Amino acid sequence: MPRAFILLLLCVVARALPAQERAPGELVVRGLSFEGNRAIDDYTLKASIATSESSAWQRYWWLRAPFGLFGFGEKRYFDETEFRRDVLRVELLYRQTGFFEAELDTLLRRTSEDVWITIRVREGSPVRVVAVDVQGTEGIAATRELIRDLPLRVGDPFNRFLLQASADTIRAMLANRGYPFVEIYQGFDENRPAHEARVEFTVDPGPRARVDGILVEGIDEVNPGVVRRSLGVRVGDWFRRQSLLESQRELYQTGLFSSASVTVVDSTPEEAADSLVTVRARVTETQLRRVRAGAGYGALDCFRGLANWTGRDFLGGGRTLEITGQVSKIAAHQLCVGDETDSTRLDLNYHVAAAFQEPFLFNRRTGAALSVFAERRSELNTFVRTAQGGEASLTRQLGWRMPLTLSYSLVFGRTVADQAIFCSLLNLCRLEDSLFNARTRESTLSLGFSLDRANSPLNPSRGVTLTAQARYASSLIGADSLGQFAKALLNFSSYHQVGRQAVFAWRVRAGAIIPAEIGFQTRRAEFAPPSERLYAGGPNTVRGFGQNEMGPLVRVLERIDFDTTVSDQGTVVRPDSLIRTSATGGNQLFVANLELRAPLPLFAGRVNFALFVDAGGVWTSEAGLTGSPGFRPGLRVTPGTGLRIVTPLGPIRLDVAYNGYDPTPGPLYRVVGGALVVVNPAYVPAGSRFKFHFSVGQAF
Repeated sequence: MPRAFILLLLCVVARALPAQERAPGELVVRGLSFEGNRAIDDYTLKASIATSESSAWQRYWWLRAPFGLFGFGEKRYFDETEFRRDVLRVELLYRQTGFFEAELDTLLRRTSEDVWITIRVREGSPVRVVAVDVQGTEGIAATRELIRDLPLRVGDPFNRFLLQASADTIRAMLANRGYPFVEIYQGFDENRPAHEARVEFTVDPGPRARVDGILVEGIDEVNPGVVRRSLGVRVGDWFRRQSLLESQRELYQTGLFSSASVTVVDSTPEEAADSLVTVRARVTETQLRRVRAGAGYGALDCFRGLANWTGRDFLGGGRTLEITGQVSKIAAHQLCVGDETDSTRLDLNYHVAAAFQEPFLFNRRTGAALSVFAERRSELNTFVRTAQGGEASLTRQLGWRMPLTLSYSLVFGRTVADQAIFCSLLNLCRLEDSLFNARTRESTLSLGFSLDRANSPLNPSRGVTLTAQARYASSLIGADSLGQFAKALLNFSSYHQVGRQAVFAWRVRAGAIIPAEIGFQTRRAEFAPPSERLYAGGPNTVRGFGQNEMGPLVRVLERIDFDTTVSDQGTVVRPDSLIRTSATGGNQLFVANLELRAPLPLFAGRVNFALFVDAGGVWTSEAGLTGSPGFRPGLRVTPGTGLRIVTPLGPIRLDVAYNGYDPTPGPLYRVVGGALVVVNPAYVPAGSRFKFHFSVGQAF
């Protein structure tokens, strides 16, 4: 055995041994369970007591035997006195939730070193609420409306925690109607033998108040007027608690402040019908000039880098100037494994942009932005695009995280797609037919809407997100004839917690393009730019397919190494032939995803597994110059599973999906005499049933 390995083993054992030490007589808690509890779940009961069980690595003998010596997991020890207090804590918790007849019995199984604890609960019948009444809100809010929204309702067990929450709910509802000085007195009549309780809230609303002034504190470089314009509160408005919360959120959204709070200045209400309150906005400025840089690796982008400079409060008024540079596929030819038939898509990709934002164009809810950019980007097996241009946009905040954006972009660009795509769609099969790869002027008008109610941008577990976009390009607004189209996209995602830690997520994505009719020589056909066509397949859409491989495909023989045998299906291609595959895209798209994510029990929530089912399709309904019908396959469904490793930058994701379908047939071409010639009109390559995807971030 090598000396280095022996030294490493001794170091690990030496590090692990102190973790195994225990005081004389201490017992390791190998198990803690509850039986008979229905009203309160195990998680809540375990969180309410001091005694806790050891980690999974130390609970199960089949894990403890191989790994316990090396200190895997945490041991937790049994304290007899504290456990007796825990029994009282559980009894008190049951009484606070309305179960006054609850009885506990404990069972402890001990050895010389370990203990297994079982707490048996007989809950009995709870005291239930038979009536709820609210007094003192006449003329402010309807009693029935208040009672309807209370956490404690008729028929529920008489839960003291929900009783307090109901009082807080009434206070918040009246505060949103202009009453900041509400006092609430709780009363109840409890009949334990009859298992009944009657609850009454007596409300003293105090005077209704208007905002008399706004104080701004904590400002250093930013103009106080920026804070006042960001607030949803104005002098003379009726007081609304919700307006203070919205104002606090909007201060954070400016990006100017690392902390912000909007509260009412402490005061004593006057003895009058109306009163005045002063609002205080207390902020801490963030770093107004920031430089960031980063590097990474992706399966599709190879090595990539990012640099960003952000100047906040640029020229005053809360404006922002941001300059960003991104590069990807760095040294892809030399260092990364790529598709050897798609070499141009391994060239360096870049995106350089400068964006100027005006947060208050007409009012606090309307902003404007102006940006310019230059880029080169490529889609695997699809197209390479080089472009320069700019965009101007107006954004109206319809509500919290509900922007509506109208934008106009003017771009001069060149999109180079495989000539086989034009040969398949438009019957332009000569290599000199480069009209569709020429530099064009693209003028596009867009309208976009988004709604974000998810609880996390990186790893959501609750809420919904919705994005919708419509894009229009025509000669009426300055677009070239080859850059005209109308396009609509819709994306909806929903996230639901299952139990304490599992998440069920689903998404629907749909899109459609109305291509423009173009004339070429004496013929006419429908055509949409390759960069605007719809594609699917890959780690973020339908994972049973490779990137952009769902939908119509064309292939070109790069190395002419094929059998001369001809069958009814065309030339039989040898397996070792080199074939370049390109996606033509479609003008109709539908994708649906279902995914269940749950933590693996031994990794403290840091490693999750996922089960998913993806379905989708890409179709094209137009006929090309040949007059042939469009591509219309059926919907494809692919199941799979994966792992998620939680990191501060988002989950690292490894997915494997099963594809039970035969590879998509498509025409196979080869170059003969400066033109593309069909070798096989419906070539079907060999393919794997399993697709592996490695990326960062959830699929949706």
